[in-house]
Amino acid sequence: MTTAKWIAVACVLAVIQPPVKARVMFDIVRTDVSLSEWDSLLFTVHWPVTTCLIWKEGKPGHTCILPENHVWTIHGIWPNQDGKEGPFFCNRTWIFNPDQLGTLRPQLLKVWPNIHGNDTEDSLWKHEWEKHGTCAALDPKFGSEQLYFNQGIQWVKNYHITKILSQHLIVPSMSTRYNVTLIHKALKDVIGAIPSLSCEYDKDTGNIYLSEIRLCFQRDMVLVDCKHNQQLGAVQSVTNCPTNKLIIYPGKASFIKTSRQHKRMFHQKVHNHSKHNPK
Repeated sequence: MTTAKWIAVACVLAVIQPPVKARVMFDIVRTDVSLSEWDSLLFTVHWPVTTCLIWKEGKPGHTCILPENHVWTIHGIWPNQDGKEGPFFCNRTWIFNPDQLGTLRPQLLKVWPNIHGNDTEDSLWKHEWEKHGTCAALDPKFGSEQLYFNQGIQWVKNYHITKILSQHLIVPSMSTRYNVTLIHKALKDVIGAIPSLSCEYDKDTGNIYLSEIRLCFQRDMVLVDCKHNQQLGAVQSVTNCPTNKLIIYPGKASFIKTSRQHKRMFHQKVHNHSKHNPK
């Protein structure tokens, strides 16, 4: 075929191709990432107060929207391959469409809300879908936004982290500190599998805040132990939280001012006191 004919054929195909939006449902099979790229899932919930504290530490102008109910909320469902993180962004043409959430939106606002007040209501869902959901969707069980987000709703109901901890007298507080080993044991005993725990460190105060809890599933959605080193023990190998120090499970009131804001206020008071009461 001559060059001119190739160009003519290309032009015809370009004309008859449907718009991008119309092709979205077919793009899932047009990806260079296959289902074999992941074999497990991390269901991750985060503690909104800690999420808020870290967000506000990042920039003074940051604001937070905490859920009405004082509960752990969903961060995401993350496909992973044994021994490594990811894959990510498996299909960049499958853009998040909030209209696809349908009747799930009211539930998502309760159990999968965006804590960052400076962002849009949908921004967390958009990020999670495009980075992780498009990879999960390689499996038909997660083959749409509805299926992906609905699975998160079901898991957060099945594994009520807030209730499990409170039943073991582990409740949010700024005055009480906890041993992460006890938190881990409480979760493991009730859930029936080894979870993974994550903490955030405040360099200014030395405080260590409980941040995230992750449950591990096989691709068939059977709950399993999170990968751990048996020689180190289940706790040490599935958390970045120190096992030789007590950590804080921060209460709701603590999000109002971050440690740096407290310090600025304190130093300002000292400065004003010295200015008005010179030696």
